[in-house]
Amino acid sequence: MHFRLSSQKIRHHYDDDPATVRSVNHQRLKSVSARLASTIAARNIISAIQQREIVHRLDIGNSSMGDEGCVQLFNFLDSPAGRKCKNSLTELYLTRNGIGAKGLLAVSKFIKDNDVLRELCLSGNPLSTNADVIGQFTTALNSSRLCTLQLIHNGTLSDNFIRAFLPSLNARYLRQLGLSATNITRVVIPIIIEYVTSSRCRLDRLQCNANSLTLPGAREIINAIERENYSLFRVNLDDLHIDEYDGDGEERTLAWQEGWRILNNAAQRNLTKKIRVKKQAVTLLLYSRALFLRSGMRDLHGGAPNFASVSALNRLSASVKSNVISAPSMFFQLPEEIQQEIIALLAPDLSHRQRIRVVAFAADFRTLPQLGEPHLEPANTAHLPAFMRAGLSRQSDTTAKVPHEGSWKPPVWWECACPEGKRRNCRTLHRWERERRDVWLTRVGCDVWEPEFAVRDAEL
Repeated sequence: MHFRLSSQKIRHHYDDDPATVRSVNHQRLKSVSARLASTIAARNIISAIQQREIVHRLDIGNSSMGDEGCVQLFNFLDSPAGRKCKNSLTELYLTRNGIGAKGLLAVSKFIKDNDVLRELCLSGNPLSTNADVIGQFTTALNSSRLCTLQLIHNGTLSDNFIRAFLPSLNARYLRQLGLSATNITRVVIPIIIEYVTSSRCRLDRLQCNANSLTLPGAREIINAIERENYSLFRVNLDDLHIDEYDGDGEERTLAWQEGWRILNNAAQRNLTKKIRVKKQAVTLLLYSRALFLRSGMRDLHGGAPNFASVSALNRLSASVKSNVISAPSMFFQLPEEIQQEIIALLAPDLSHRQRIRVVAFAADFRTLPQLGEPHLEPANTAHLPAFMRAGLSRQSDTTAKVPHEGSWKPPVWWECACPEGKRRNCRTLHRWERERRDVWLTRVGCDVWEPEFAVRDAEL
C-alpha cells in the first residue's frame, strides 16, 4: 500500500485538502499474510502522517490494517511523536479494515477523554460482541466529544452488541448514530425504545434501516419517539425485513404510511423546538451576562444552581463599595418571582431548570473566555501605523499558514485568512463557530427541548 493522489477519474475531493491523509489499497498486500499486510499498512499511514504539517482527517478505509495495524497506529498517535496529530484529528474513517476485538480496544483507548475527535466510522468491521470489550468502548465513547459514530454494515454485531451497548450509552455530545445493516432483530426493540426515550439520548439522527426489526417493531419505535423523545429529527427505519405476521402487502403499505406520517410530524416538532431552544439559550446568555455577572459569583461553587442563590449573590456583590462594581440594577429590587417571570419571557421555550443553568453559567466570572497573550495578526492591526502594518505583513508572508478545510478545531495560531468581504462565507470558520456553540449548549443542557415537568432519569 502506498499514498498518492488518485487519477483524475477517481479523484476524491479530500485529495485537495492538505490536512487529509488518504490510503489507496495496493493489490500486492493481498498476496502476503494478513499480519504482514497489517504491519505494512500501519507503517505507511504513520509515514504519511509524519510528512504532513497538520492532519485533521484520516480517511484510511479498506487499507488492510486489521487488529495489529490498528494497535500499531494508535500506539503511535498516543506517543510523543504522534501527539500533534492526535490533538488535531477531528475525523477518523476506518471502514472495512478487518478490525476485531483487539482493534476495538485500541480505538477505545484513543477516544477516551478525547475532546477533539468528532467523527468516527467503524463500518464494515467485525468488531466484537464480547460484553467486556463493548463496555470499555462505550465507557470511552461516553467520555469523549464524538458527534458522529457509524457502525453500519457490520452484520456480525447482531442483538448481542445492542444489549451491551445501548443500555450503557450516555454520550452527551453524540448527535448521529448509524446502526444500519447490523443484523439486529425485533428482540432488542425494548432496548432501543428505552434508550431513545431516556435523557441519555441527545441524538439528532438515528439509522436503523436494513435490519430485521419488522413493521410492528418499527411502529413501536416511532410511537415511543412521538411520545417521549424531543431530540431526534431524522430517523431511518426504511427497508426493514417484513416477516409473515405483518399482514398482506396493502395492509403493510397503509401501516407504514401511517407510521411515516407520525414519525415525520414528531421529527418536525423536535427540529422546531430544538432550533428555538438553542436560539433562546444564546439570547438569554447575552442578557444574563450583562445583568447577573458580578464579582460576588466567585462564591458560587459546585452543585445544582438555583435562582435564589444567583440573585442573592448579585444583591450582595452590588452592595460592596468598589470602583469596579457598577450600581445595582433595579431588577434585583423586584421580588424573586417577578425576576423569574421576566427571565422566562426572554426564553419562553426553555424549562425553568434550563434557564437557571444558563443564568448560573452567565453569572460565574470563571466561565468568561480566557484571554492569552495578544498575538498580532494582519486582521487585527488596523490601529497600527502604516509602516508597522507593512512590516508585520512582510513577516507573516514568510510563514503564511493556510487554513485547512478539514478543521473543526483550528490550531491556536489559526485565523481566518479570507478577505474581509468573503469572511462571512468561510465554511471552516462557520463550522468551528457551530462546534463551539454546540459544546456550550450541551454543557448547559440546552441542546434539546426539555419538558417543564419531566422527570429526568439522569443528571446533566
